[in-house]
Amino acid sequence: MKKYVSIILLFFFISFGANAQEKKLEMALDSPAKQDSLKQKVDSTALRIASAYVWKITPRLGEREMTVRDSAAVDFHQSSLVDGKDVAVGYLGNIGSPAQSKIFFNRPETSRFTFLNGFDYWRKGPEDQLFLNTKIPYSNIYYQSGGGGERKEERLRTELSSNFGKKLNVGFNFDYLYARGFYNNLYNRQISYDFNASYIGDKYQMHAFIANNNYNNSENGGIRDTMYITNPNAESIKSTTFRGSSLDIPVRIQGGGLWNRLRGRHVYLTNRYNIGDDMEEYAVNDSVNRWRKKKDYIAPASVILTTHYNDQRRLLHANNTDMDDLYLNFKNINGDVADGPKYVGPMDDYMSYFSLKNTLALAMNEGFRSWMKFGLTAFIEYDMRRFSVPGSLPGLHDRYSEDAVFIGGVLSKEKGKYLRYRAVGEKDLLNSDFKLEGELTTMLNFKGRDMSAKATAYIKNITPSFFENRFSSKLWNWDTQFNDTKRVFIGGEIEVPFTKTKISGGVENITGYIYYGPNGLPAQRTGSVQVVALRIDQQLEKGIFHWDNQVVYQTTTDDEAIPLPSLSIYSNVYLKTRISKVLTLQLGADARFHTKYYAPGYEPLTMQFFNQRNQEIGNFPISTAYVNLHLKNTRFFLMMYNVAQGMGNSNYFSLYRYAVAPRVLKMGVSWNFNN
Repeated sequence: MKKYVSIILLFFFISFGANAQEKKLEMALDSPAKQDSLKQKVDSTALRIASAYVWKITPRLGEREMTVRDSAAVDFHQSSLVDGKDVAVGYLGNIGSPAQSKIFFNRPETSRFTFLNGFDYWRKGPEDQLFLNTKIPYSNIYYQSGGGGERKEERLRTELSSNFGKKLNVGFNFDYLYARGFYNNLYNRQISYDFNASYIGDKYQMHAFIANNNYNNSENGGIRDTMYITNPNAESIKSTTFRGSSLDIPVRIQGGGLWNRLRGRHVYLTNRYNIGDDMEEYAVNDSVNRWRKKKDYIAPASVILTTHYNDQRRLLHANNTDMDDLYLNFKNINGDVADGPKYVGPMDDYMSYFSLKNTLALAMNEGFRSWMKFGLTAFIEYDMRRFSVPGSLPGLHDRYSEDAVFIGGVLSKEKGKYLRYRAVGEKDLLNSDFKLEGELTTMLNFKGRDMSAKATAYIKNITPSFFENRFSSKLWNWDTQFNDTKRVFIGGEIEVPFTKTKISGGVENITGYIYYGPNGLPAQRTGSVQVVALRIDQQLEKGIFHWDNQVVYQTTTDDEAIPLPSLSIYSNVYLKTRISKVLTLQLGADARFHTKYYAPGYEPLTMQFFNQRNQEIGNFPISTAYVNLHLKNTRFFLMMYNVAQGMGNSNYFSLYRYAVAPRVLKMGVSWNFNN
């Protein structure tokens, strides 16, 4: 840990010394308030980055979408929790562990490298990177800690960003996570870092992103007997060596016998060149003409070239041969019982994925003429994919290739107050994948006050990923061919700012849904499944008293294929006030609750969440008591997690056999530097 801190401090010193002269640069920065495409509202108590604006990009075309940083002083403590990623989240009980939203419409599509599905909250791609343009060098240090001794968890994140002139910005991010685990053999360690750069010129724009991820997870297979949590005073528990500590609870995989290690990298570069003449000649007097840039000039067209290299590797390792006894049913996906393990000795299975995408696009830009009220982009993309799985003997690998050629287009209107829209269509010429997605936003007027409304819809045909069709390891193996999955969705959202209310919902029909069944192996529904959801976000306040609520109702026509809690609630009651005009205080308690349902389990061999019918989980609040403080460029929190432990049925499980951390004290600090 000390060496990483030393490296970061050295990087700070070099960065500040090299960029000290940049403070005096006058930069032609647009105000974030003037950006038509600003996607999020700024919290009035948020920390500001002096003279800076922030954006994300669409990964295929590198289009900029203005946004704001996660710098709000309110609810800062949620940044340290896996639970805080959504209204309801299922995870293994440890920060850095695989996790899945229990809100179905918030789950992303399955990754081509399926082992990353559980790391959506931790992994970072070019679409997740925040690009900055800042007058003075900006940096941030974030640190969180919880528990102590054998159960301690820590996370350190740093961010550096600096401009070199008006147009070029370079940044560096580092993320180190170390969690020993509150239950045996649940150790996590993650090291991720990335370099990013942007160049925003009049003619040429560029975004670059180079990242590495390194995840190490020790697997325990979950708690052996859930009564250690729900009924620790039972006679069957008292007769064991259990003395109340979570580390005394037996787990299914003892002795640190199984490890999942993920390594990967992104190398991403998108270039945009604007076609057109942005200069005009004007008369200084009767005899002298000069040239100047056209006012409010918009290029008629742009050429876009994007290259994205991504490779990911997974190592499944176990020294403990007792793993063979845990997985006695060596069944393949067709239900046939295998003779036994593929090979004798420690498990050492390696799988990999490689993708190289090149995209060429031509865009006709919105507004380059008064009659041009929309933008239109056409693109072609070639994706070369390569896969590797263990062969018939240890050390041997079977390699496969797959290619995709997408053609498509984007029709969009991003300017204007009362009507904006974006439609994207794409078709794979070599395979059966296609997508048609649309979003429309408008403003409504109610008694002289504005409300926003948004409608979204899509139709998708998705081919199964390689690792859904084919899996190879010492213990489990299958080679099959699933059918395509067809998804049709329509939904909407209404936001009423003057009442601080947002109502959203949708309905989706899925045909050929692929999931992992009770045996841990993939299966496919031949018919269709419908999911309907309705969500209400409401903020109430009276003086310093605040009460924020998020309520999600979900229903599914097939809870064996898509099990969901019918009702999920997040409620947060707090007092917020200023002390001595410089210190903001938030003092409160919050809780997350969902109704009972057959929550998924987690299978370490496949790294997938699987459906089960053995135990229902829910009807217990995961609650915290906290205090958040904000002083100028510094935020701090202190909280007690899982304060309801020991109350009621103590059913504080997040997934089948996986409980969240017991009651524990956590703290964190975020410190911005602008100098």
